Amino acid sequence: MGNMSRIINVNLTFRNTEATDALKSYVNDKISTCLKKLVHQDTEASVILQVEKRRQIAEISFNADGANFKAAETSDDMYKSIDNLVSSVTEQLRRHKERITQHH
Repeated sequence: MGNMSRIINVNLTFRNTEATDALKSYVNDKISTCLKKLVHQDTEASVILQVEKRRQIAEISFNADGANFKAAETSDDMYKSIDNLVSSVTEQLRRHKERITQHH
């Protein structure tokens, strides 16, 4: 089974910020790439990008391999928040995978 056969559906919500095409494609690329590498089935992820005063917040939640994953990252730059979010989710998925493989 090839890596690209899984479908990653990213539902993107913007709060108090402009929904630019650049941000949309950036989130889709980053999240899809991360999840395709680490998740073993079709997945639907909800991503919320919001701005509160100077804080740029990126949040994600999704189910994968029988577990719920949630993460949120805040910085002064939305792209940085998204990058940090992807790193955080990658780490969560790696830990989850290690826990699964240790039990078998």
